Amino acid sequence: MRLLVAAMLVLAATTATADAPKLEKGFWRILVKPKARWVLKDSMPPDKKRKQGKLIVETYDVRKVGVADVARLRWTAIDSTGAKSDWGNSDAGRYTQVAVTDAGLYILSADMDDAAVAEALKKKPSRSDPPKPYKGTKQNDGRYLKIENDQVCMGYEPLADAPDCESICTGEVCFTAKGGPVSLSGTFSPDEVEYNQ
Repeated sequence: MRLLVAAMLVLAATTATADAPKLEKGFWRILVKPKARWVLKDSMPPDKKRKQGKLIVETYDVRKVGVADVARLRWTAIDSTGAKSDWGNSDAGRYTQVAVTDAGLYILSADMDDAAVAEALKKKPSRSDPPKPYKGTKQNDGRYLKIENDQVCMGYEPLADAPDCESICTGEVCFTAKGGPVSLSGTFSPDEVEYNQ
């Protein structure tokens, strides 16, 4: 009986590994593409009184720092009235500066000059290349990375033993290797509604 259970566990682990999406090396390179521009639209249907909100993400100041390709990213939210605001925040999934090497993605902030970027590159990358999934834990405050088909989604969510949430207690941003940022939701997005390409 023990041998049968052990064999079933090995088979289940093998199947889970075989079913796991395989991402290719170079996944993060899209984020340092010169003059890239992506438009995400909110999920609320527009009507005569309300225009659809947009989030425009653009790369600029693309350059080399050592072996890394580095870019600053601009996140411009345009609300239903047409008003624009800067929505970049590297702590909330809307990275304002990134560096990409063969090792992976370095999440930086726009205020870092090249000397500060070079110092950051001496450490391990923020995310591996290709990306690897991990679960939210108490140690990392519920932050996770999920791989769904060709999408890498990163964010945070309450843990199983967390108290009830009175408001929106999740935030997520998803990327693809060809489409860049493809969705944003929860506290990471303007108005806390879902935005998609």
